[in-house]
Amino acid sequence: MSKRQIDFASLYSRQIAIECLGERGQRKLMSSRVAIVGIGGLGSASSTYLARSGVGFLRLIDGDRVEVGNLHRTALFSPDDVDRPKAEVAEESIKKAVPSVELDAVVNELTKSNAESLLGDVDVVVDGLDNMRSRHVVNSACVRMGKPYVYGAVLAMEGNVSVFHAPDTPCLMCVTPGIDDTVIARPEDRGVLGPAPGLIGTIQAIEVIKLLAGIGGTLKGKLLMCDFTNMDFYAIQVSKRPECNTCGSGTQLGRESG
Repeated sequence: MSKRQIDFASLYSRQIAIECLGERGQRKLMSSRVAIVGIGGLGSASSTYLARSGVGFLRLIDGDRVEVGNLHRTALFSPDDVDRPKAEVAEESIKKAVPSVELDAVVNELTKSNAESLLGDVDVVVDGLDNMRSRHVVNSACVRMGKPYVYGAVLAMEGNVSVFHAPDTPCLMCVTPGIDDTVIARPEDRGVLGPAPGLIGTIQAIEVIKLLAGIGGTLKGKLLMCDFTNMDFYAIQVSKRPECNTCGSGTQLGRESG
């Protein structure tokens, strides 16, 4: 079957059949714009499912190149892609699977200087990163612009997911005060179970779809903890910190929203 023979009703029939989503929700997805920052294990999973679910525009942001050590956990990459830019490889792979999606591959690291230009025109930002330094940049930009930020992280056989949307919810800095790359282990130190980023990235995609379509309850104000060793999943409540340097009452955001 060619792509010209795949019509809207056939392609998304199983999603449109979901009562709370329906055709109206599906059309919301098709008109939505999402940025995925980091196209590794998390970003590969979230971007693939967001494209296949019908999100109309995806910006894929990653300045790194594919390494051999990425291949066990990133379904978009193959050995032939080693040394190629991750964002470009992801763009090619996703476009082949979902010709209708509009893609913008950004072969560059997201920084303080370019964050607002790269994130300012999207509806939701997805975190596919593996370090706190870059996450703080994304978090700060999302707080300034009032963008929903779908956070995800994986290490060894653990993972967690949350949705931050200041000023209504805590931001990442509220939940991880004083935590940076000097006090937490990196994936190269403790490792990552291959399927774990795929599962966390898929949960992130589900949260994005619910945000865009306005359905269900999301992880706003909650941190989903996933222990794959014992297969335990539980959510804990997280709260805003008035003294938070990013979204607290002493910041510009806090003064404007207080």
